[in-house]
Amino acid sequence: MGLIQYAIEKAGIPTISITHLADLTEKVRVPRSLHLRFPLGRSFGRAGEHHLQTQILQDAIHYLSEINSPETIVKLPYKWKGKGKQ
Repeated sequence: MGLIQYAIEKAGIPTISITHLADLTEKVRVPRSLHLRFPLGRSFGRAGEHHLQTQILQDAIHYLSEINSPETIVKLPYKWKGKGKQ
């Protein structure tokens, strides 16, 4: 994903990604990223959690313009509630 982001950014379009694996994202060196401590595949939380999903999307839009340093990873404060992926 980092290579695609850099190509898009080179064309003048800012990008941001959501990651669950901050260490790997650091190695790939994406331009901007948000880190969530959620299970893989659950980037916006559980199904039906509309408030949280909206908040994460708003965070992404906010940080898209706020992050000015390349290869920045912002750790979002949300925590997965409960056990498992359901």
